[in-house]
Amino acid sequence: MIDFHSHFLPDVDDGSDSVETSLAMLHESWRQGVRLMFATPHFYADEDDPESFLARRSEACAQLREAIEVRQELEIPDVLLGAEILYFPGMSVAEELRALSMGSTPFLLIEPPMIPWRDTMLDEIEQTGENLRCIPVIAHVDRYMRMLRDASLFDRLRDRRVLTQVNASFFIHDSERALDLLRQNRIHFIGSDCHNMDERAPNMGAAEEIIRLDGASEYLGTINERIFSLLERQQQL
Repeated sequence: MIDFHSHFLPDVDDGSDSVETSLAMLHESWRQGVRLMFATPHFYADEDDPESFLARRSEACAQLREAIEVRQELEIPDVLLGAEILYFPGMSVAEELRALSMGSTPFLLIEPPMIPWRDTMLDEIEQTGENLRCIPVIAHVDRYMRMLRDASLFDRLRDRRVLTQVNASFFIHDSERALDLLRQNRIHFIGSDCHNMDERAPNMGAAEEIIRLDGASEYLGTINERIFSLLERQQQL
C-alpha cells in the first residue's frame, strides 16, 4: 500500500510531536502493510514561504533519518517528501510551489479551506495545474463532504483537471459510499492523514481490509501504478 497523505515528520506541524512518535507511526504503518509513505506537512502561505518551509522540513527529516540509522532493526516504509498546501488566492502564479510537489512526481496536494467551495477557487486550482505544469490533487475530499454537509463535491470535481485524495477513515466510517466512488475511479489516492499514535493514528490497514473484502483490491493496484509510473518517468528525466 501507499499512504499518500501523512504528518509523521517530527515537530514540523501539528503532526508528530517527537522523533519517537514518528518512528512509532512509521513502524505501525509498515505493520499494516504500507510500503511507501509520503510526508505531507502543512504549508500555509500566509505564515511561511517555500524556502523556509523546505529548510524546516529538511531539518525534521535529518533528525528522523539519524534516529532510523540507530534503530536499523525497525521495519518502516520508504519515505518520499511532499506538502499539504492550503489554498490561497494567487497560488496559480506562485511558481515556487513547484518545489512542494510529491516526491519527484508532478502531483501537488492542495487543501481547500473549510468553507463552502466556490467555483472561483476550483477554477484557480485548475489554473495552478496548467501554469505550474503540475497535477493538482484535492486533499481529503471526504472530510469536506462530511463537515460541509455537501454530497455534491465529487460531482463538482468530475469534469475538472484535478485528482482526488480521500482519507482511509472514509472507508472505515462510510464504506458503501467510499467503495462506490473507488469503483467509479473517482478516488485517485488514499492517505491515512495520520498525525499521532492516539486519535489520529495510522489506519491504512483497516481501509485496505475493507477494500479487499469487497473484492476491489485491483483499484489499489491502479492507485499504485498511477504513482509509480510517474515516479519512474520523472527519474528518467
